[in-house]
Amino acid sequence: MAHLTSTSLTGNLLGDFVKGSQLSFLPVELELGIRLHRGIDSFTDAHPVCQQFKSEFTEMRRYAGVGLDILFDHLLAKQLNAKYQNLCTSFYQTLQTELTLYGATLPEKYQLKTSRIINENWFASYSHQQGIRLALHNTGKRFRNAVPLEILMDWYDVNPGRVESNFQLLYHDTTLFALGKRDELIARLN
Repeated sequence: MAHLTSTSLTGNLLGDFVKGSQLSFLPVELELGIRLHRGIDSFTDAHPVCQQFKSEFTEMRRYAGVGLDILFDHLLAKQLNAKYQNLCTSFYQTLQTELTLYGATLPEKYQLKTSRIINENWFASYSHQQGIRLALHNTGKRFRNAVPLEILMDWYDVNPGRVESNFQLLYHDTTLFALGKRDELIARLN
């Protein structure tokens, strides 16, 4: 959503990796991006589309939401690549520029994480089923008891029309939420 809300791409990415609520040590642009990312995550988790999809994976309990978040990243990447041919190039250029600008203010482990995202071309792979299946598999292995998140791709393969049409509704609602949340955060952080 950073592309729609004109917020820090790096901050939005770090929302999954930075822990805690004390973010004032970061530049305000990064804090805004992280807080926006967290707000969007909470909104999508509570959205009826996400709730319905999660109910189809009761055996995964709370991990279904993690997997769906990654699957939604795939659908978004696919959609954006179809609309904007050079999006990945632009995305990585923006990320590299922000990393250069903010790098010294980030803790080293976040600098390393962002560098890995760029060097391993994570988001280009997110637009392909093989890449997202691997991301789901690797994420599922990180839990104490491995969770086979990649089965979400099998589910998607059986239900592409239903999943994609519901994703469009979720994307629309999330976009409206993100724009409002951005304005709220800007007012609060300034």
